[in-house]
Amino acid sequence: MSVFGENLQFYRKQRNMTQEQFAEQFDVSRQTVSKWEAGSSYPEMEKILQLCDFFSCDMDTLLRKNAAELEISDSQGYENHMEKRRRSISLGVMTLIFSMAAYELLEGFGKVPEALMNTVFFSIVIVAVLVLATAGMKDEVYRKSHPVIADFYTKEEKERFAEKFPRRIATGLGMILIGVLIAMNGSELPLRAGMREEFYDGIFLLLAAVGIGLLVHTGLGNAKYDVAGYNRENCQEETWKKNGERIGVWCGCIMILAAVVFFVAGFAFQLWNICWVAFPVGGMFCGMAALILGSQKKA
Repeated sequence: MSVFGENLQFYRKQRNMTQEQFAEQFDVSRQTVSKWEAGSSYPEMEKILQLCDFFSCDMDTLLRKNAAELEISDSQGYENHMEKRRRSISLGVMTLIFSMAAYELLEGFGKVPEALMNTVFFSIVIVAVLVLATAGMKDEVYRKSHPVIADFYTKEEKERFAEKFPRRIATGLGMILIGVLIAMNGSELPLRAGMREEFYDGIFLLLAAVGIGLLVHTGLGNAKYDVAGYNRENCQEETWKKNGERIGVWCGCIMILAAVVFFVAGFAFQLWNICWVAFPVGGMFCGMAALILGSQKKA
């Protein structure tokens, strides 16, 4: 039996398909499938490409490598990478929002030097940006090395996550809404002597950081189980590359503009207490740009 034949048999049995079922799937006879697996004949290029799509593997793996050994290695590597990516991105997003929460909490305590608040704010933002940038670069390297992964998750594993998904989403949204309620009634809530209402704005942002972090973590968990979507994204990477570059340029320009507004409002007009809003607003515009330009990828 050839390497191709062994791999074909492995993938077929992995999907619990008989030779007859497999032959029907690819519009060939059972004898043809038997010859492929025995190594006495090979399919034409068009069929090989169809096999690669069906098995979610690349041509080199199907024809030359040991698919069984690679799948064990790739499956564990994919799980580890996607979990690390999930934690890093969730932590980065939470930290970014927490930077604003820390600023508002410090301002709410009163008599905290403006320089200290700005230092804390920018220090946390720097940490968040570094975490997100590192996660993005690691993900790009991994995807280039592993463009196609076989869907190894069982139906039971996907169903268990699907059961948890609504509860986690509801919990995240609930924390955000509780924070909004606190912020809306901040003027009516008790404060110690010397404290300001901004303290409750900080509580809102703190709850929002945790809630949004939970939503991001849950959403990335859902994406982890969508192995077919992962493969499609990587197969269409070249087609999407130009749009991705456009998104990066637009977001870069937006955040530079946000930084300009921040410093001008702060140094020229002494509006340090509110000019930080330029960054979350810039982030929202970045999200809008990504959605608008990203939709063109699917067109």
